Amino acid sequence: MKRSRTLQLYVAAVASGGGPRRGMLLMELVVALLVSSIIIAGLHASLAISVRSIPDSDGSTASALRGTRIADQFATELETAVHITERSATTIGFTVPDRDGDGFAERIRYAWTGTPGGPLTRQYNGSTPLTIADDVELFSLTPNFQSVAETYPSVGIEDTYESLLIDRSATSGLGNNEIKSDDWVGQHYAMTLPAGAYTWRPTRVQFRAQKSSFSFFYRTIRAQMLPASINLTPYGSSDEQETVYVLLSSYEWYEARFDKLDPHASGGGLCLVLDRNQSNSGVELQSTSDASGLLKSSNGGTSWSYNNGKSLVSRLYGKLTRASGSLSLSSNYLTSMGVTMRMKPNTPTLNWTIACLNHPELLSNKWETKFNANPTTVDVNGDAAGDWIVDDGDTFDADSLVDGVWRTNRTQLNSTPDCNFDTPTVVDVKFQNTSVGGNGATFKINAFRSGATCAPVLASLTKQSDGSQTLTLATKSSDANTRTLIKVPGLPNQPVYLHLILDPDTSSVSLSIDEVQYGTYALSPFESTDANRSACLGADVSDAEFSYARIRVMEPQP
Repeated sequence: MKRSRTLQLYVAAVASGGGPRRGMLLMELVVALLVSSIIIAGLHASLAISVRSIPDSDGSTASALRGTRIADQFATELETAVHITERSATTIGFTVPDRDGDGFAERIRYAWTGTPGGPLTRQYNGSTPLTIADDVELFSLTPNFQSVAETYPSVGIEDTYESLLIDRSATSGLGNNEIKSDDWVGQHYAMTLPAGAYTWRPTRVQFRAQKSSFSFFYRTIRAQMLPASINLTPYGSSDEQETVYVLLSSYEWYEARFDKLDPHASGGGLCLVLDRNQSNSGVELQSTSDASGLLKSSNGGTSWSYNNGKSLVSRLYGKLTRASGSLSLSSNYLTSMGVTMRMKPNTPTLNWTIACLNHPELLSNKWETKFNANPTTVDVNGDAAGDWIVDDGDTFDADSLVDGVWRTNRTQLNSTPDCNFDTPTVVDVKFQNTSVGGNGATFKINAFRSGATCAPVLASLTKQSDGSQTLTLATKSSDANTRTLIKVPGLPNQPVYLHLILDPDTSSVSLSIDEVQYGTYALSPFESTDANRSACLGADVSDAEFSYARIRVMEPQP
């Protein structure tokens, strides 16, 4: 009975969990191991699927992801470009606004070899190009741009034969005007040119003269053609003068020839001056009341009077420079860039378009300064160097910049780096001469360079004693021979806006001043000893001020 009771208590204890469960624990362990095996097998299968779903470095998915990342970076950078420094179907270089605070634009360049399987590189500033994708199958750039055309006259040609330009031969109200000692006589001439003509150049003047008193001896007078001031009276000096022999004591036509006078713009004035060049008796010149412009001086040319009711009886002959057509130059502004890229063969081709927010112009080089900062520290062309240097190598005088104006102090700035200016080049300069004498404010450039051959162009702005300014556009036919293309007198005493178009295809330069067109003139490149390859701003022996300068060199056409 006692054993039976003990067994009952044991069975009850086991049933209630209070006693040993060695057999049951072993069973649970077996079940747990079975369940764990099933779970581990499931995890292994899931992990295997996940691992297989991760793209490998050679897969199309990985290539697409890399291409998308490159496209995103390329688009982010190009859309803020301000200047395109290089461009082809597989390469583009450009600048973006300053990012590191050093005052210089940042330079970025993407380039592909053009050979399937070649690397695509990215270069930042002057660092070594980095390969951002190797084995690139295709990388192609297609620009979309807006063209803005500027039309200007075709190259002018001077008349082969002279013609009568101004006729003052009327015979009403005739009068006598004697030349003696300090009493000089002259005539003011000005021409408004016909359509299509841009300069006039006197070649000879005829006037009526006689000896003041009867004599068997001839009389001589000196004839000169001088610039006209804003008061329509002569000033300065002439490089050419003619001696005229007056033979008779009755009025006859006499003539003075001029072979070296410069071409003048429409509306520009010149003054014929006639004076004695011997001590004997004088000469009388005939005048008419049919026109105006008779000039007289009683103090040997120191001061002059202008007669609005009389004119010297005279005839002026000369030649016109005319243009028969027009030319145009297109400036191309990048509005967007189409990009096609395929990372590897048999992978998707990526196509996207990048909007260029600043519409940078497609140029091979550019210099620009507003003179509100030291021009030797400004980097517009993105070459990581100042765009301008002082001609003699000195440090730029920052004190010469006053309220956005550079006071030259008779120094010269040269553009850098060197350039051949062998594609169409557009020059915009705003300047003023502030003292009388010398060549004044100047712009110089050796255009269309090929080796030692070039076509020099010089624009000089001189201040006259009457306060006006005269702009002279000149070139050279040899190192020793300067040839004036046109003189534009009577410009106001204020900053003048100069605009030049240098075209190597027609070997010419077109001139505008303050948005008024003054024609296009042929240039003659020659082999020069002047090796300068800069655009030069400055002054000769007078003082000048510059408030703006920009030189744009168009990219070569395919």
